[in-house]
Amino acid sequence: MRRPRPRTPDAGAGRRLRAAVRWLLAAAACCTSGTGCGSTPSLPAIRPSAEQDPRLAAVEFGLVSLGEAPWDGFTMPVVAGDASAIAVQADSAPDWPTRLGTGDAPAQRCGSVAVHPIGAGGLGKPTTAGPDLLLGRCWLDGPHGGVLVEQPLAGGARRLGLLAASDGGVQWLLDDGSANTGAWIAPHGERILLTWCRRSPGTTAWSIDQAAFDRRGDAWTPCADGAGPALAAAAGVEWTGPCVVDGLLTALQLRDGVLRLIAFDASEARSEPALVRSTLLSMRGTREAAWQCVNGLGPTCSVGGELAFLHPRFNRLARWSPRTADAPTLLPEGTTGILRCGEHCLWSTGDRVWACRGSEPDPSRRVLVAEGTWILMHAGNDLAILAKPAGRALRVYRLNFVKAPSSAT
Repeated sequence: MRRPRPRTPDAGAGRRLRAAVRWLLAAAACCTSGTGCGSTPSLPAIRPSAEQDPRLAAVEFGLVSLGEAPWDGFTMPVVAGDASAIAVQADSAPDWPTRLGTGDAPAQRCGSVAVHPIGAGGLGKPTTAGPDLLLGRCWLDGPHGGVLVEQPLAGGARRLGLLAASDGGVQWLLDDGSANTGAWIAPHGERILLTWCRRSPGTTAWSIDQAAFDRRGDAWTPCADGAGPALAAAAGVEWTGPCVVDGLLTALQLRDGVLRLIAFDASEARSEPALVRSTLLSMRGTREAAWQCVNGLGPTCSVGGELAFLHPRFNRLARWSPRTADAPTLLPEGTTGILRCGEHCLWSTGDRVWACRGSEPDPSRRVLVAEGTWILMHAGNDLAILAKPAGRALRVYRLNFVKAPSSAT
């Protein structure tokens, strides 16, 4: 299936955007969520037959249905760090310019976001906010946290905020008249550090900015210090997918159709970012393709200190260490998602989910977890949250690994 190409928005833009989703689900198992209907039976703990391969007997797991939720069929869901809740784009109607933040006239009622608590009995009653919100790609844990959301505004501006899981209220972190999008947020000592892409009003060039926030009372307040330097906007240069991996700021750069993955030392101690590493991904890049590289994985941007992304030339998962001179490493053919769950590795292909002991996919020792198209969303210690697309809904599951006996091989 061909990737969508940027076109002038028209009545068919929504259909083309959803066609891109089908490509993502086929060539890049994405991420999504659900709420409370246990129509799909849970599976008991499964231990592969030791007669088939004694080494596989160490992989034992249980797959439990958590429920089902409405879904827009496109946006990657986000799971809280402690797996206590999941945020999902319940509905959306943006075209590509609205999705990417490049347009000046966002779609009316661009979407609503629902946050579902995850309890012992499955997905609980959601808290819903909208109808003018787009789900971001990060969750800030803690009592004053929440999931990042974006709100497109008239004239091309876009503000960024944290949607609280408790009451659906939004605290706006950035509301300065610029188009602010693609944010990444993380704890930074007693503060939080926000990294995002910014397009000033009336321009087409993008910068990458960083800002630190302190907690004062009930609000996050910007700090005058504590954040690293920005990557200044330059004519003809676009940025997307900023993420901090292994202490380095990584982002996708698009310039004259050339798509590169670049790492910078943009730490607080520097007055300006310093280039550390760059790798070529495509000579025929588009902003849509760059968006899919990172958003096809939802919030999972790193695995073991390496950046994880969907390689635009090979249509499969790749990993890149920004601190080495090596080119990106392609995972086994067909790999679309990967999670490390304690002493186990869980990975997906276009029509299967596999597991093995160890930190890397091992086709020679893999155990079949489930068939079909699945989305790997979140890893904890010996557990994972997965979702199975079902039309305009997502069926959400929790997978629990059973610790292998110490004598297992």
